[in-house]
Amino acid sequence: MNPTRGGWAIVLTLGVAMVLSVVHVAETWPQWLGWLRPNWIALTVFYWVLAVPHRFGLIAAWLVGLFVDVLQGEPLGLNGIFLAVLTYITWSLYERLRMFAAFQQGVILFGLLFFAELSRMIAMSWLGESQWNFGFLLVAIVSALWWPLVRNALNSVQRTCGVV
Repeated sequence: MNPTRGGWAIVLTLGVAMVLSVVHVAETWPQWLGWLRPNWIALTVFYWVLAVPHRFGLIAAWLVGLFVDVLQGEPLGLNGIFLAVLTYITWSLYERLRMFAAFQQGVILFGLLFFAELSRMIAMSWLGESQWNFGFLLVAIVSALWWPLVRNALNSVQRTCGVV
């Protein structure tokens, strides 16, 4: 019997997602490959809210967002609020979303990430931190396309580590 019920696996996967979010493309690779990087943290948070909603909630998502803000050097609370909103919407619909196929979940995830990334882009340009561009659209598309693979990988982690 696992006394932590696999809670360390949730923390570990979130840590891996944070590392993947800051890893840059190798110097010898084409620069456009960097644009194909999904929002690993949002994908991981979305998965854990769907898989174990009683273990991963709003406060955990907000804390993860604060860590991401510090990690990426963005205004404090920006990613926290967007991850908390993503968690709240997913949390309120998780029973329906669990019945959907991976493709359908990817479409829902695209919509959620589209509005989150658009809001983030507006906030960052309003604060003068970045210029307005349509990179947010590419992040949402790539994240939705990566979703089935991420879901399968995290399903394996959940089964192997006994996260309940």
